[in-house]
This record gives sequence, C-alpha cells and structure tokens, in this order.
Amino acid sequence: MNQTNPRGGQPSTQAASDLEGRVVVLEIVSMTALALAMDTSENADVEHARGITTLILETVRQRCQEMQMSQEAQLSACSYADELLSTALMSLYPQNS
Repeated sequence: MNQTNPRGGQPSTQAASDLEGRVVVLEIVSMTALALAMDTSENADVEHARGITTLILETVRQRCQEMQMSQEAQLSACSYADELLSTALMSLYPQNS
C-alpha cells in the first residue's frame, strides 16, 4: 500500500485518490453483503430486510455519536447510509418497496 503524506495541511492528490478508491470498494462490499443478508429468493422476507436496514441506520447514528463527530459529519454519514440502504431495498425489492 502506498504511503501518502499531507503537504501543508492539505491531503495529497494520492491520498484523495486512495480514499475515493476505498469508498468504491466499501460500497461494493456493502451492497453485496446487503444482497446476501436481504435474501432475494422467492421466499424472501421484506420485513426482515427492512429490519436490517433499520439496525444499520441506528448503528451508524450510535457510532457517529461515540466518535464525537460534528453534527455536519453525522448528518452526512446518516444521509449517505440512508441513501445506500434505500437504494439497496428498492433494487432488491422493486415491487414491494
């Protein structure tokens, strides 16, 4: 893994690229995990899937508070989680959402 050092208090271009790449990987992994957890078979339980999303959202809020993130950062994290999870639910269960 490449080492990236901020220059003059600003993140380097390489650091920003590394972060962007990691976010993409995490999105793909999380969407795959959600698809597996939110069983999409004929016998799928949509309420179970919604319960998973609720648990994840609550955990994101709790973790943000534990990390003492700013209100702006907490809102950003919760909004992003909500967007990601809503997209997963609509993609997996388009007729039931």
